[in-house]
Amino acid sequence: MKIVYTWKNLDHSGAAEDYANKKLERVSKYVQKVVACEISFDQIHGSVVANLNLAADGNKFNAQNEDKDIYACIDGLENKIVKQVSKHHDKKATH
Repeated sequence: MKIVYTWKNLDHSGAAEDYANKKLERVSKYVQKVVACEISFDQIHGSVVANLNLAADGNKFNAQNEDKDIYACIDGLENKIVKQVSKHHDKKATH
């Protein structure tokens, strides 16, 4: 899955991008075709805000998380987006 990263008010971190790539591999279990995946990181008042936009299987999913640590923020994003995508996958499977 190709992910586009945007960094605002933060230094670019290759380690955080690698970590996000590994964590978001769980999403590919629930979707067939990923059209676009974008993650933006922004630092606001000392905390990191991450926003993930995913276009897959004809639907758009969005997750946002805020935390002091960038890795904890990525973990929260993963949990939120996997919950949305798996719920959609289960609905699609029942029809």
